[in-house]
Amino acid sequence: MAWGWGNGDDKEDASKEAGSMIDNAGSLIDVSAKMQVFLDNARNKFEDRYKDVKLRVTLPALIQLVIQAQAKTPSDTEFSRDKMYNTAGDVTEINAKELEGLDRSLNFAEWAYLTSTKELEKNLSSCGYSLLKHEKVDEAGNVGYFIAIDPETKTAVIGIKGTSSLSDMLTDCCAATSRQALDHSFIADDDSFKEISAHEGILFSSNALAKSLKPFVKDLFLPLDYRLCLYGHSLGAGAATLTGLLLRSQYPELIPNHRLEVMAFASPPVLDHKAASACSSFTTTIVNNSDVITRTSLNNVEVLLQILSKIQEKLVEAGMDPVDMQSTAAYLSKIREGKGGEMLMTAEEGFNVLDEAQKNVSVDDPDHLYVPGKVILLYRKWQDRKKRREDLEEMEQVAKGKGESFSEKEAVKDQPPLLVYYVRTDGIADPLRLIEIDDDMMKDHLIGSYHMVVDSLKMTST
Repeated sequence: MAWGWGNGDDKEDASKEAGSMIDNAGSLIDVSAKMQVFLDNARNKFEDRYKDVKLRVTLPALIQLVIQAQAKTPSDTEFSRDKMYNTAGDVTEINAKELEGLDRSLNFAEWAYLTSTKELEKNLSSCGYSLLKHEKVDEAGNVGYFIAIDPETKTAVIGIKGTSSLSDMLTDCCAATSRQALDHSFIADDDSFKEISAHEGILFSSNALAKSLKPFVKDLFLPLDYRLCLYGHSLGAGAATLTGLLLRSQYPELIPNHRLEVMAFASPPVLDHKAASACSSFTTTIVNNSDVITRTSLNNVEVLLQILSKIQEKLVEAGMDPVDMQSTAAYLSKIREGKGGEMLMTAEEGFNVLDEAQKNVSVDDPDHLYVPGKVILLYRKWQDRKKRREDLEEMEQVAKGKGESFSEKEAVKDQPPLLVYYVRTDGIADPLRLIEIDDDMMKDHLIGSYHMVVDSLKMTST
């Protein structure tokens, strides 16, 4: 069987490169098998320790607790979500040049989604680039991409498409950790980086892409002394980092003088801690607020399970663990209180539970993957959103008092955008080592949301 890319020789080479991976990711049956391996691995890791955790009971209680914390906890206290973000790293200002680079990089990442070659050529031409290749692949185990060059600056841009089809989702779902030996270390003068653990599906796609790029790199970019810039969003972001890593390993000439750089937006966790950290020499990952895809990993699932275990203990102590009619009634009554009821645990208790869970989950576990490189974490404060909600509620009451209709959607349009804050950190920062329960956790992953926060930063920096 084969993943179905390139000619017969290519398939054989790719199979060798990918090691022990199941060959045919295009088959739903085989993808299902891959997913089952991942789930079995998770179950083997967690079943004994967390078999008594009642997810259908503890998850609603956790969601209620988060909603209450958003409504009640001031942002300037020691135990607050906003404080956790603000202290997660360096808050050095993002200057105008960096913002311009972020904006341009995000455009390249977005253009990789285009299916119209004519539109892609037009967009690239507007910023001085000529299109060399546009690969509109829609096959599991492969990613779409484009290659463009600017001869004046000797820069080659490689934009890699993110998840936009069922085939892409199948690649995403092959999420077991796969080990791969490299041709050479991808870090100069350090042979400890000749093997990596990575997201299986994205690693396979990156091997295929690196092979497709080989003639361009070997016969064009290296001889003409071009600089390579790889851009991507979501699946494309993870593939950009892994492809860049593979190219650095295959062509050590790309390592010095920043000859290859990666800008990754909303990357899923794709590398083991050691390799993810080492990528900081050539990769910058941008994470938007509570983006759930950047936090979808076994390690964060374990942190979540530890938190749910503590919540279950609290429910038992309060007589709300639904094991009989009385305790079930108490539990349902508690959940119906919504954000207005008494919190199951204080903010201090909650953050102590989170801190303990994160300390208990080793970052060096070979199955634990992280977002790569330097990380710029963009976020909005809960306190600002709380104030926005209060203002909208007040506007609604005023409208009702006047007998006027009120549309929250229309009212929001007239409000200034919420301020966006930022912190420079890495993939093991506390805000990235949990699955953050938030209204916007899915919305924050969309490329349009990344444009909004970058635009907001540009507005507030002028």
